[in-house]
Amino acid sequence: MMKKKTKSPKGSKGFGILKKGASSPTPTKAGKLRKEAAITYGKLLEEARICYTQGRTQEMIPLLRKAIAINPDYPEAYSNLGLALQAQDDLEAAIASYEKAIAINPNYPEVYSNLGVALMEQGDLQGAIASYEKAVATNPNYPEAYSNLGLALQAQGDLEAAIASHEKAIAINPSDPVAYVNLSLVQLLRGDYERGWQGYERRFQDPDNKLLVAHPQGERWDGHNLASGEPLILVSEQGLGDTLQFMRYVLYLNQTGNTAACLCAPTKLHDLIKASGITTIIYSPEEGNQLSKGKWLSLLSLPQYLNVSPANPLIDTPYIKVPEQRVGHWQQKLAAEKRPIVGINWHGSPSGTKLGKSLPLTTLTPIIEKTDASLLSLQKGDGAEQMADCSFRHRFVGCQEEINETWDFVETAAMIANCDLIITCDTSVAHLAAGMGRPTWMLLVAVPDWRWGMEGDTSFWYPSMRLFRQRERGNWHEVMDRVATALEALATTWNKTPAPGQKVSSLHVPVAFAELIDKITILEIKSERLKGTG
Repeated sequence: MMKKKTKSPKGSKGFGILKKGASSPTPTKAGKLRKEAAITYGKLLEEARICYTQGRTQEMIPLLRKAIAINPDYPEAYSNLGLALQAQDDLEAAIASYEKAIAINPNYPEVYSNLGVALMEQGDLQGAIASYEKAVATNPNYPEAYSNLGLALQAQGDLEAAIASHEKAIAINPSDPVAYVNLSLVQLLRGDYERGWQGYERRFQDPDNKLLVAHPQGERWDGHNLASGEPLILVSEQGLGDTLQFMRYVLYLNQTGNTAACLCAPTKLHDLIKASGITTIIYSPEEGNQLSKGKWLSLLSLPQYLNVSPANPLIDTPYIKVPEQRVGHWQQKLAAEKRPIVGINWHGSPSGTKLGKSLPLTTLTPIIEKTDASLLSLQKGDGAEQMADCSFRHRFVGCQEEINETWDFVETAAMIANCDLIITCDTSVAHLAAGMGRPTWMLLVAVPDWRWGMEGDTSFWYPSMRLFRQRERGNWHEVMDRVATALEALATTWNKTPAPGQKVSSLHVPVAFAELIDKITILEIKSERLKGTG
């Protein structure tokens, strides 16, 4: 949602101070150049500005370097070169360019803010915070820098200071929707859902937002005066995981009210939505854009109108269903595998690494070594190539190659139904597995996405989910040690589970393996809380 379910810092979105009509050097500086050079210099900056507005940032780089060769003492050119290099993910070069601009002009707040963005993307939170603080010290009325500072403070875990910084940005510029959204996400992270949902609605006031999968032509629903039986079109937004998590409220509307709730969602989810009985009317994004009748609402706006909160989840039981025939198909495929089967997923979308939603597959090695369970990779696309070189590749199920080539969400859900446990990062797989009610252990960074809060090892969204949080920013080793210990405790029960068809005495009442995991998890959670380790 937005950037890490917040919008990217605005310092990385603007073109420094090089705006239309200000792309030429000031007359004083231009006078120091030969007339021809000054004209060429101005043309180069203008061409670079046009490239930036059109998203052709790579083409900016040679233009700006030519401009710098003509006048190496103009800080704005270095600043804009930094933006271009940053857009190409060349953070080291971008940082060097920003620092050059600052060396020429130490009182340049926009560059301090842009430098902070680059440092934050590089993972240097302390450096980013220091740079943002220099930006606001240089210009105390710089709302974008306060907003960026709030993001960095949030990432550091200082939520109170983050809120204060976002509120300062709003006080300076009350019309900026991005600042309200950034504030709302800290409020949601803290569990303040009432104010968080309200502020989160501002995301659609941002002209740069591209959140919705479609834009119906009808009237946007305001939460009131929906006639009995009148259809309401819910439009998916942001990632697949967001749709998987919040489509439960489409089901809620159809089950509890007189509303005929429809869903406009990515086509790849349609079969799963139908199988789950969420709604009988589903539109593709292309169809959604053509809808002219009926009121509509963005899917993630619905929780506000339903007053969803930890105390009022409305739906906390499994709501994602899988056709029995598909479950049986994969049950046959996996029949010869050693039980239990642990499904794993370690890499989110391409931006997942920056958002803390991805980690290297090898990071899971301490977990894998604690059990002789079979592994089933649920990883698709980016990250899947890591399987070829991992030390435990022989542990994957025999039909893993077929699984790798199967991208359908219904099929993936059927595979999950045949797993005894899912271990995953914060990805769509986590929402899919937990939405099915499967035992799901999720690996979380120290400051996670807003929906998981800052503490606790359970989630009101998904009763079958257990959260393993980083206790120290960036330290996955300690997390893996805890997960490995939990798995080791389960391993003692795995060998005691009767084989199919084995006669069981009246003193031993077997339970489903997944149910056993849930019971042991509850005991471990209670034990940790008694020890004060949470």
